[in-house]
Amino acid sequence: MEGNKMDYQSEIVTLISNNANIQDIKDLLNQYHPYDLSRAILELDNDLIKNLFNHISYDFAAQIFEYLNENEFKDLYKLFDTDLLAKIISEMDLDLSVDFIRNLKSESIDILNLIPLNKRERIIEVLKYAPNEIGSYLNDSFLYIDISYSVKEAMKYVTSHAHNFDYISIVYISLNQKLAGYIKLKNLITARADESIKDIMESRFPKVYLDDDVEYVAKLMNETRESSIPIIDEDGHMLGVVTHDDLMDIVALEEEEDYTKFAGLSDFESGLDSSSVFKSVRTRLPWLSILLLLSMFTSIILSFFDGHLSNNGPLLAAKLAVFLPLILDMAGNTGTQSLAVTIRYLSKNEDIEKKVLKRMIFREMKTGILQGILIGVVVFAMIILTNYTGTGQLVRLDYIFALTTSGAIFIALLISTTLGSVIPMIMNRFRIDPAVASGPFITTISDIITLSIYYTIGLSILLPMF
Repeated sequence: MEGNKMDYQSEIVTLISNNANIQDIKDLLNQYHPYDLSRAILELDNDLIKNLFNHISYDFAAQIFEYLNENEFKDLYKLFDTDLLAKIISEMDLDLSVDFIRNLKSESIDILNLIPLNKRERIIEVLKYAPNEIGSYLNDSFLYIDISYSVKEAMKYVTSHAHNFDYISIVYISLNQKLAGYIKLKNLITARADESIKDIMESRFPKVYLDDDVEYVAKLMNETRESSIPIIDEDGHMLGVVTHDDLMDIVALEEEEDYTKFAGLSDFESGLDSSSVFKSVRTRLPWLSILLLLSMFTSIILSFFDGHLSNNGPLLAAKLAVFLPLILDMAGNTGTQSLAVTIRYLSKNEDIEKKVLKRMIFREMKTGILQGILIGVVVFAMIILTNYTGTGQLVRLDYIFALTTSGAIFIALLISTTLGSVIPMIMNRFRIDPAVASGPFITTISDIITLSIYYTIGLSILLPMF
């Protein structure tokens, strides 16, 4: 499949290279999807790219631009003069125009001044909203009709004006210039011509405001299964829509954000090829510093127990060290699993009753107990088997050591699993993103507790026997 994809792009590159100066090259390119064209132009020389965009319409160029990501756009936009960029951006959807203007940074003012006044004002309005506010995803290309229309009048309006709008799957309905309802295009087409829109429209529907959080809107759209959600102002006037396509972008960004937090990064590193080493270090260092301080407790614990073992039980120290990586890994793994399950639940449910949280904690505790018993039995059998294989016999101390170690891992798994659910709940309670309770964080905390448990039990029970 990958080979076919590359051949497809090569076909487009060859077509453009051989017909670069043909005035009607757009007719040749129309057979390809704008996404395929956007991939292909990245393979062209700069001169060919500039020549191509001089031979196609601004609208067609805008369709190709809409499939470029941030880094690709940054690489290409310097090839065009500000006048051409302004004309292309003017033809793009409002939310995408805003994204590109944001990426232009210092050149954005010059571009904005060349964009037609009406579009410029809408771009500036959307630019006021932060990327985490749904206003930054506002799409103002939607169908809006009056509630007084009949189905016949509505269909006439839709067929006459649909070509001017990008989103026509849902027709929104106004009453005194305020959003009153909507009707899906499918239902409009199948309705009787003499019916009134107000009799067949849906009047109960989700709606959001410009400053609503994008993650909240994404959850709302997912739960209501709507293909778009209207954005209104405080007076109920409809300003635009956020569509399912926008939802996919929002979800992708949220997943990137949660992933970086889960990996112990302070921010998302977009474009490893373009990110400087200094920026990478600055992004990763904060969490590494915190984890370093936490890890020092691990070293302190080891130093404390090492003092006792070096004087009284060098052999015991060696035996405990053999199974230390196993216990630390298992405790860290179970803690991370519990953490992932809890964060996933919290991310899907904003308002959770205390009794539900208690049930979740008890469930994870019971999970930790069962896992601890099963893993403990396996570890006990493993120790007995290795001791017998090594010496050919088993003594009373071998059984006690195996029982002590398996008991320690049982307690460690129980506590780590419980912490994996409790820590993100505490963070959620204080309005901190639970994803901050990242894998490295919970693993380090788990290491500290597991070490303390393992060596405390080991020294208390086994040291007097060595």
